[in-house]
Amino acid sequence: MKKWKRLLPLICLWAIGLHAASLPWMQNLEDAEELALKEKKPIVLFLHSRRCFYCPKMIEEVFPDPKLQRFFTKNFVLLTLDVSTGSDSIEEETADQAPERFIVNMTPAFVFMGPREEKLYRKGTKHMIIYGYWKADELIRWGREALKRFDRLYGTKYGRRHDHAH
Repeated sequence: MKKWKRLLPLICLWAIGLHAASLPWMQNLEDAEELALKEKKPIVLFLHSRRCFYCPKMIEEVFPDPKLQRFFTKNFVLLTLDVSTGSDSIEEETADQAPERFIVNMTPAFVFMGPREEKLYRKGTKHMIIYGYWKADELIRWGREALKRFDRLYGTKYGRRHDHAH
């Protein structure tokens, strides 16, 4: 019981941190896909887990960056899902639980994909996934690359023509 008393404030702070980072993260895959279709934007999926050391650091140190916030909110629908499973998971199933196809062994992880989960890597045959802690300018570079790939592979389908400089 003492262990939970010490862990509970940390878990609460971490959960609040997702929203405090001032990025409009959605927590439901179907809702994010629907919005991405409507806005003709790709999705950036932030995969996190409860045991991840760097996930809270990303939330506290990287996500508040104003340039990153402008770039991500302008160009992507933002989705965050929890990949904690088994004993790492607080409940059997939570609203933000990642579907099995997105469970990864290493977090944090970012998946860049189209509104219908279109794949952006290897000419559309694999998901574009980056793992680990990234600084804001590095995430922006990855985001620009994802936008280029998305527009090259699916831009016509979604009627997109974009400048990836911002």
